[in-house]
Amino acid sequence: MRTEKHCISCAAAAVHIFWREIGACAPQEDFFMNTDLTRGKPFKVLLIYILPLFGSAVFQQLYTLADTIIAGKFAGPTALTAIGASNSIVNILMAIALGANAGCAVLVSRLFGAKNNAGVKTAIFTGLISFAVLAVLLLVIGVCSCEPLLKALKTPQEALDESVAYLNIYYFGLPFLILYNLGTGIFSALGDSRTPFIFLVISSVSNIVLDIVMVRPWGVEGVAWATFIAQGASCILTIVFVFLRFKKMPSDEKFHVFVPSVLKTLLILALPVVLQNSFVSIGNLVIQIRINELANAQGLGITDGFTAGVKLLVFCTTCFCTCGTGLTNFVSQCYGAGKYKRIKEGFRAALVISTALTAVFVVICLVFARPLVGLFMSAEGDIELAIDSGVMFVTIVSPFFFIVNVKVMADDVVRGSGGNLGFTISTFTDLILRVALVFILTVPLGFAGVGWAWSIGWTLGMGVAVAFYFNIPCLKKLRREARLVNKVRNADTLARDYAANAEGVTAECAAQSYPSAAEGFAVAQDETNSDVLANSDVLKADEESSNKQ
Repeated sequence: MRTEKHCISCAAAAVHIFWREIGACAPQEDFFMNTDLTRGKPFKVLLIYILPLFGSAVFQQLYTLADTIIAGKFAGPTALTAIGASNSIVNILMAIALGANAGCAVLVSRLFGAKNNAGVKTAIFTGLISFAVLAVLLLVIGVCSCEPLLKALKTPQEALDESVAYLNIYYFGLPFLILYNLGTGIFSALGDSRTPFIFLVISSVSNIVLDIVMVRPWGVEGVAWATFIAQGASCILTIVFVFLRFKKMPSDEKFHVFVPSVLKTLLILALPVVLQNSFVSIGNLVIQIRINELANAQGLGITDGFTAGVKLLVFCTTCFCTCGTGLTNFVSQCYGAGKYKRIKEGFRAALVISTALTAVFVVICLVFARPLVGLFMSAEGDIELAIDSGVMFVTIVSPFFFIVNVKVMADDVVRGSGGNLGFTISTFTDLILRVALVFILTVPLGFAGVGWAWSIGWTLGMGVAVAFYFNIPCLKKLRREARLVNKVRNADTLARDYAANAEGVTAECAAQSYPSAAEGFAVAQDETNSDVLANSDVLKADEESSNKQ
């Protein structure tokens, strides 16, 4: 007993020192703090905000990859096939978790940007209660339907038992998964991307260690239990710190624990993301049927190669698309504060950052495709077919990362500005084309058709996403105002030249070149042009103030 108390005391002291040292990294401000993203230069603000999000994505994807790599290496010849067969179902569950994250993040960002702390607290409580209930319901449904669903997906018989065991354990960890993502969405909405990053690093490292320890005695089930334990610990830490942050937020108004209208708003905001990711996952389920058909005809190496290729694809796209997550919260705060010009500036800044990150991942995938795919393979099975299939898929799709990057950035600005319909249509266009093209292109091209289906779907989806970006109402209003400002400035310049009797400049010439400025010249002739000039000076002053900020 004395030894246990001593260990607990040492652990507590270590945690205290850890938080103290982390806090020392930011001597001028609280390291773990809410951040107003509506102030400061957009590029600098987004870069500082996005980097921890990027780090979180890298660590999260690393421990997801660790599951697959360790299982493929040490859990037997059918382990990779078992995990790959359940991936599409797991992705649907992840879609719900990401929807909870996105819906809560957008609403809390808007309320926080509008300085409505009571509304922020109400949204947080409503979201936690609602999605906790949803998680339990999904757990029950998932466990009851696990094996029939895997059979319907034509999972290879030799991998079926392992796949059922892996997926059932994943279902039991579903409440942890959903609540953890909800918590990280809340922190991100408050401008704090550092706290969830710290928790995720701890969770990722512990997950990898547990994978190594548990895979040899328990195989695929050991890998699933390792993820369960790591996610549970990360979830508990996140929710505890959400409540600690909650207490520090001042509020003059009383907040409510559960408000149906707030739940309705959360669902409206979350639903497009859930639908996007769910339909993508459902599309992947359909694609998985085609992959399994190819595997049954040509060998399990097809499934193993596709699983490895998709894992690398998801790792890369998730990492550089975290810029879009940061941009959504940035846009939502600016939208709530009514700073629409800053939304446009933020889009440009985030696109520069994300394109630089995308270029790194494209080069890595093209240069190191074979060794990266080889990491997933065991010494047994049709390794040559598996590696060739994975490398083919990765080298076809990776150059199109630049396309999907632009699509995601445009989508996230649309979503942060309240354009849920456009966001949904863009996603469905990409998905429907991708699924249809897989079945069409694999007939003449074989497995290579899967990669080209992905690439063509992304390209056409990007066109739709960009079209909706240019039709965001608040940005269209900005463009109209910009045109008006230019007309006023042109009228101002010509009015000054006319008033100074500049050679070659006449009122008739000005009216012909700038018809909207003709009336301004008449005013100038009546010696009342001072109002026009004053308006122009105000516009210039506003612009200079914005640039300094």
